[in-house]
Amino acid sequence: MFKIVLGVPLTVLVLSVVLPWFFVMNPPSAGIARHKMPMANSGLIFVSSAAKVHNVCQKVSRLVQKVLYIKINSSSETALSLISRQIAQVYSKATHYCNNLDVRLMLKPNEPMKNLKTSQPIDLILYDSELTKDIDKLKHTVVTLSSDYKLHYLGTSLESIGEDVANDQQPVKQYEYVALGGTFDRLHNGHKILLSQAVLRSTKHLTVGVTDVNMIQSKKLWELIEPVEKRIAAVLEFVIDINPDLEYCVLPIQDIYGPTKDDPKYQMLVVSEETIKGGVKVNEKRVENGIPKLDTYVIGLATDAQQSAEEETKVSSSNQRMRLLGTILRPPVPNPKIPEWPYVIGLAGGIASGKSNIAEKLNAKGAAIVNCDFIAHDLYKPGLPLNQTIAETFGTHVIAENGDVDRKKLGSIVFGDKEQLEKLNQILWPAILEEAQRRIRALGEQGFRVVVMEAAVVVRAHWYNYCHQLWSVIIPPNEAIKRLQKRNNLTEEEARHRLEAQPTNLEQVAHANVVFSPFWSYEYTQQQVDKAWDNLQQYLNERKGDTAKL
Repeated sequence: MFKIVLGVPLTVLVLSVVLPWFFVMNPPSAGIARHKMPMANSGLIFVSSAAKVHNVCQKVSRLVQKVLYIKINSSSETALSLISRQIAQVYSKATHYCNNLDVRLMLKPNEPMKNLKTSQPIDLILYDSELTKDIDKLKHTVVTLSSDYKLHYLGTSLESIGEDVANDQQPVKQYEYVALGGTFDRLHNGHKILLSQAVLRSTKHLTVGVTDVNMIQSKKLWELIEPVEKRIAAVLEFVIDINPDLEYCVLPIQDIYGPTKDDPKYQMLVVSEETIKGGVKVNEKRVENGIPKLDTYVIGLATDAQQSAEEETKVSSSNQRMRLLGTILRPPVPNPKIPEWPYVIGLAGGIASGKSNIAEKLNAKGAAIVNCDFIAHDLYKPGLPLNQTIAETFGTHVIAENGDVDRKKLGSIVFGDKEQLEKLNQILWPAILEEAQRRIRALGEQGFRVVVMEAAVVVRAHWYNYCHQLWSVIIPPNEAIKRLQKRNNLTEEEARHRLEAQPTNLEQVAHANVVFSPFWSYEYTQQQVDKAWDNLQQYLNERKGDTAKL
C-alpha cells in the first residue's frame, strides 16, 4: 500500500518534467493532426533568418494551396545583399517546386512586434524552431488573421545557406526614387523578382510603368493579355503586400520612357537582361532633356523548368498565355434560348485561321460537325430561293454557266466593300442559321452528345447566342495572310482585304470560352484540343439534365 501511494506523486513528478520537455521539443499545431491538416488558402511563415528563406517553398507547398507570405523575423538581419540573393532564390525555387503557389516575400523593414497587414486573409501561420518562444507574440501582429486560423510548427529548423555563400554578396545601393516598367500580364515569379529588387532598392518611392495599347501588340498571343486596369491592380497589390511603407505610382505607359524621360527626381531604373536596350534609350532621352542619367540595375532571367519545345526557356507571360490555349477562359453559363441537348459549341475563327483543322480533330473525338460554309454552298444551288435572290441583288454575272453562284466573282464584289458585304450577310445569315439549327436537332436525335457549329461568322453574326459555348481559333494576322495567299492564289493586298473584312482576333476572343491557336506544331495543336475536350467531358458529366446518349 505504501509503494502505491508513493508511486502516485512520483508519477506526477515525472510527467510534470517530461510533458513540458516533450511539447517544447515538439510544439503542438493548435490542435491540428499534422498528417490530416487540410490545405490552407493563404499562409504566413515567420522565418528566423534571411539565410533560411531559400527552401521555404519545398517545406510548405503541401500545406498552402494559394498564397504564401514569407516574413523574415530577425532584428539583427540587416544584410540587404543577402535578402537580394534570396529574392532570386525563393522565386526561382517557387517556379520549380510550387508553381501553383502565389509566393510573396515580405520586404518591409523589420520592426519587431509591429502590425502586419496582408491583402489576403491568413488561414495558417507557420514558424521555424527558433521562433517557438516568440510565436504567440508574432501571431498577434497579424492584422488579417481569419477567424479560424491555425498554427503549424515546421518540426525542424530550416536549412541555412552556407556562410561562404552568405558572405559573398554584392552591396545593395538604395535610392529615394526608383522606376521600372513591363507588361506584367498574369503576375508571375519573374515579375516578382523584378518588382522585389526594385522595392528593396527604394527608400521612399517606386514608379511602375505598365505597358498598354501599341506596346503590347508585338507580344505573342497579345489578344489574351489582361486589361491594363487588372494588371495595374495586381502589381499594386503585390508591392503593397511586400512593403506597404513606400509610396507607389503604378500607371499605364504608351512608350518605353514613361515619366522617366523628363523627371529629374528619378535616380535608378531596374531592368531585366532583355530590356537593357530600353534602359539605354531612357538615359539617352534624359541626356537630351538635360537631366542626369539613371543608375541601372540589371536582373537575370529566371528559367522555366516546365517549358515545352514551343515555349520560351525563361519564365514569361508568353508561356502562360500559350498554356491558356485549350483551357476554359470563361466559364459557360446556361443558355435558355436553345435546348439543353445536344450540347452546341460555336467554333469561330477568321479566314485561314485553321478552324476546319480544329473541327476535324473535334470530330475525331466524337463531336458531330455542322459546317456553315457547306450549308451556304448547298443554299447557293440552282433552283433554290437564295440563288435567285443573290442574282437579283448582285447581278446575273455572279451566276456560273451551270446555274450555281460563282463564289469567286461574288467575293470580288463584297470583300473590300463593306456595304455590299453587309447586303450579302443580311441575305445569307438567317437562311444559314435556320438550316444549321435544323441539322443540329437532327444530329441530337441521332444520339450525338456534342455538335460543333463551325462558321467564320459566329462572332460577327452573334450566333454564339445560339450556342452553349463559343470556341475561337486565332493565328497572327500576317500568318493568316500568307496562308490565304497560298491557299486561294491571291495577292497580298487581296488577302489583306479579305482578312480586314472579318472580325479581328481581339473580337474573336472577346466572348470566347476556349481559344485555340494552330500556329505551332501539329502536336501542340493536338494538345490544345485534347485539353479542351477533356475539360468539356468533365463539365458535361457533371451537368444536370444529361439525357443524351453517350
